[in-house]
Formats: sequence, C-alpha cells, structure tokens
Amino acid sequence: MSRVREHPWAVAFAALSLLLVLLHLLALDSSPPGLYNDEASIGYNAWAVAHYGVDEHGAHLPLFFEAFGEYKNPVYIYALAPFTWVLPLTPYLVRLPAALFGLVACAAAAMLAWQVTRSRLATILTLATAGATPWLVQESRLGFEVISGVALLMVSLWFLARAVDSDSVRWFVWAGVMLGLSVFAYTTLRAFGVGMAAVIGLAFLLPGAPRVRRWLWALLPLLAAYIVLLSYGVRNPGALTSRYDIIGIGFDHPGLLTLVSRFVANYVTYWDFPFLVTHGDLNIRHSTGFGGMLLVASLPAIVVGAAICVRRLRTDRFCRILVLGALLAPAPAALTAEGTPHSLRAVLMLPFLLGFSAYGWQALSGVLTAHRFVALGLAAVVCVESGGYFYDMFVQYPGRALTAFDTGEGPAIERAAQLAGGHEVLLSTSLDAVYIQALFYLQPDPRAYVRDGLQALHMRAEAADVVANDAQPGDLMVLSPSDPLPTGAQVLYVEQRTVGTGSLQVYQAPSQTVTLAVVARR
Repeated sequence: MSRVREHPWAVAFAALSLLLVLLHLLALDSSPPGLYNDEASIGYNAWAVAHYGVDEHGAHLPLFFEAFGEYKNPVYIYALAPFTWVLPLTPYLVRLPAALFGLVACAAAAMLAWQVTRSRLATILTLATAGATPWLVQESRLGFEVISGVALLMVSLWFLARAVDSDSVRWFVWAGVMLGLSVFAYTTLRAFGVGMAAVIGLAFLLPGAPRVRRWLWALLPLLAAYIVLLSYGVRNPGALTSRYDIIGIGFDHPGLLTLVSRFVANYVTYWDFPFLVTHGDLNIRHSTGFGGMLLVASLPAIVVGAAICVRRLRTDRFCRILVLGALLAPAPAALTAEGTPHSLRAVLMLPFLLGFSAYGWQALSGVLTAHRFVALGLAAVVCVESGGYFYDMFVQYPGRALTAFDTGEGPAIERAAQLAGGHEVLLSTSLDAVYIQALFYLQPDPRAYVRDGLQALHMRAEAADVVANDAQPGDLMVLSPSDPLPTGAQVLYVEQRTVGTGSLQVYQAPSQTVTLAVVARR
C-alpha cells in the first residue's frame, strides 16, 4: 500500500489499462454473436494466404482481396494471417486483431494527450474517453478492416504532434508511413489520404505559427502509397472503384446541384446530435443501439477542446491539423448514398475528436481538481453511462444482433458436413453468403476450391426450391428458418439460440428461443 501511495498515477494508469484490455478481449465471439459474411471472408482469406500463399480466387499474395462484389483491403487481413499459424480459425480469432488495433488506438490517444498537454490527469481522462467511446468499442469488436485504419490514423496524429514539437525528420517520416499504410487499411481512407496531405500542407504553409521546416518528409511515404495504389488500379481496371459506382451519391447520374445538395445533407448528418449522441448508426452491426456514437459525458471535453483548437489556429500548427482534419473527415462518407449515417465510413472523425478531448480535459482539469464534488459528479455520470452501455453490449445486444451477424449458419454447415457420411450437402442460398461460411468453417485447400468450387467440400449452394427438388435420398440440406421443409425430409439438427426479451411484463416470457438454421436429410 505504501508503494501505491508513492506512485498513484502509475497505479491508476495500470488499473485503467488492465480494465480496457479486459473489456476489449472479453467475449469477442459472443458480443456480437455469430460471424458476419464479411468477417468470414476476411478470416478465410487470411488463413488461406498464411497456409497456401493464395486467396480464395487463387491470387498469390494479392494486394487487395476480391470478395463478393468488392475488394477487401489488405492491412487487416495480413495482420490476421500470422495468428492463423498458431491458433485455430474461429470467430474469436478473426476479431482478435480488431481488439488489438482498438487498444493501439487507445494507447495512441493517451500518448497524444501527454504530448500536447503534459498533464497526467488529462492523459488518463483521454485514455478513459477512448476506451469507453461506443464508436471505438464497437469497431474494436468487429472483424472488419476499418479499425486498422482508425489505429493507423490515431498513431499518425501522435507522430505529427511529436514532429511539430521537435521539427524532427524522424517523426514526420513515421507520421507519413502511418498515413501511407492507412490508404491500404480502409476504403474511405484512400480518398482521405489525399485530403490529409492538403491538411498538413495548409497547417505548415499558412503564416502565424513558428516555422517548421521538415514537414514535407511526411508526404513522401504517402506519395509512395498512392503510386502503388495507382499502379494497382491501372493493372486492375475498376477493381477499386466498382463498388463506389453503385453506392456513391452520383449513382443515378444527377446534375451538379443535386450532387452538391446530397453531399451537404449527408455531411451535416454526421455532425448532428442524433448520430453522435442519441441514436448513432441504425445498422445493428455498426452500433449496439444504446445511445449515440459518443458518450454524453465526453461531450464537454470534446466541445471545449475543439473551441480551444479553433482559438489557437493562428499560433498552433497541430491545432490546425486537428481542426482541418476534423472538418475533412466526414467528407468521404458524405460522398456515399447508402446507409447514411454510416459509422464505419465516418469513423475517421474519431481520432480528431479524441485529439480535441485531450485539450478539453486539460482545460477542465483545473475545475475537476479544485471542485471535488464536480469531479465526483462527473465520475458518477461516467460510471452510470458507460456501465449501462457495457451491460447492454454484453447482455442485451447479442440477442438483438443474432440475425444481423449470420449467427448459426456456419455451425449448421459444419454439423451437416459431419453428418453427411459421403452424401452431398445442399446449402440454401436463403442463408447469407453461404459459400463463404462453408469455406470459413470447413477450411478447404483454396486451390481445390478454385478448381472445383464447393464440390471440393462435396457441397452445392442452390435456391431453396432447387434444394428441395434436387436433393437425392440420403443427401443433407442446410435450410434457413424461412425455407419450407421438403416432404419426407427428416430434421437432424436445429441451430438455435435462447435470448432474453428484456421484458418485465408478466404476460411475456423473459426469454425466447430463436431458430437460426436447420439441417435435414432427404
């Protein structure tokens, strides 16, 4: 106890860090439940590259991974691949890099706070803000590419803060390397990287602040990344743009005024109160549905910090980077017309908001230390709000998100393969992207899959009516709950989950059993 009293800040940082590690690593395979098809695609391709050097289409160590209707970015997949050498491919493993990238983002936010404030209190409050922000928590529990981009962008901001203070080539280069890698981390970062180059240029070229001479070094790795990206695009026409042609605001070829109107309306949506504070992203995969993308308790620090940075625009180059970057961050998301507001595409805002919070907590730390009751009140609000969020995420959210994450499909396919006994297994396409679930859970040699398709697994994916008509005696069928059971078929296995209803009404059961998939034999 005497050592604790001698080093209270070290103990506080260690305790908070341990708590954040536990919250990030706990129940990755059950909250959210199941495994969404995009996660299954990322997982199987990472496993295939690690073990055979090719992706599901036979491409050798590809830069981008062709999936269903799009190309997935490489940073997350190649980060996951080494884990598959030593650990079995499971939903938990697919999401493990996301949790680690989330922890990197939290650590970088804390290091940034220390760099710009030199305040222990502001640093630990920024770390707590990052670790409890629903936006970052959710992205850290999904096996999607986006979290790798968030971590790289957060680290690059920390390096830029160090570079501004020291005018050191080393930190400018490292900041540029992080930004260059982020171009290959997530789709919206391909456009955002160009904007960040402009932001850095404006921050250092505009007069007013002390002169920093070596900032151009930050742009060289970013330029190299775009040369690689351009080369890939030339050799693979349409690979990087075909998805945007469908979901972009110009999908129906409108006039200029309509385009501008759509962009402005979308852009404003990402800054409005419902998205940030009360409702968040309405897609249950992107947000738990508990409140908005930010904690209400963090708003005072973010707002105060943003005001401080705006006030320092003439004298502080890093504040210029934060303000200009924050204004630019929602722009790539605003250029899309599908699913607005879309928290994954707009998550580039978060590193800049966390940067603002560092300045805000520094400004508010005097009030918190001078007025103990204010500090206790804030702590109570944080505990209630974050406690409610994490309780909902671990207890209630898995039940709400069952079908959104294709829960039960993969285990049902795996069970059918075990029961097949040499017979063919027919998979209903009423199930979501059923082929990739089969590849993930059964892990065939990707070269055999390229050659024979699902026949390499002695399986076939067909519409439900075709499954009913084509199944031969002894064949197995994996059906969705909505598919009719063919006449004479015998149910062998039912994939089910029991979830809480959240109801306190005496006439409604506190839980219900949900059927997710059915395995039957002809």
